[in-house]
Amino acid sequence: MSRTDAQIDDAQLVARLKQRDKSALDELVQIHGAKMYGVALQFMRNEYDAREVMQDALVSIWNKIGSFKRKSAFTSWIYRVTANAGLMALRKRKRRENDVSLDATASDGEDAPLPSLQLSDKGPLPDKAAMTGELGEQVRAAIDRLPEPYRAAVLLRDVEELPMEEVMEATGLSEPALKSRLHRARLALREALLPYLKGQNV
Repeated sequence: MSRTDAQIDDAQLVARLKQRDKSALDELVQIHGAKMYGVALQFMRNEYDAREVMQDALVSIWNKIGSFKRKSAFTSWIYRVTANAGLMALRKRKRRENDVSLDATASDGEDAPLPSLQLSDKGPLPDKAAMTGELGEQVRAAIDRLPEPYRAAVLLRDVEELPMEEVMEATGLSEPALKSRLHRARLALREALLPYLKGQNV
């Protein structure tokens, strides 16, 4: 399906949702459910909580579809609603006491994806290697310790690999603000991962 066809289908789906057509909600799950679940799972880290977040997101979509003005792509709006549902669920959990401080590392920087940062003297980490195996567990644990706004940006951009434009729409950030947030988060992640990498001689 071409991008234009997908946009037409989404426009029809939005129209049906605004008309309170419940079958359109089922169709939304068929078309976008896998991606929504993927976003929810990145936030929650377990299937049960991810399904709960997805259900919350679907309820929000149903209740707030009237506020969708088509200024952004419907898919980006869906991701934003799902990400917000994930963040709300995380806020209900007890806040971690060892959150990474980002203020000390604040500075402007390039939009280099997390796995491409120079985390060791031997060069950047390959994309696939960075999120698999024991190293992947360390990366995910470090992401989990990020404060919520930064975690959302990293999950959507670096883990889900959404285009910058879609992450901007999903987070409501301008491009400079998003780049700054990503840069701070990546610096914090690099700092958190360095002890592990040095111990592994990566």
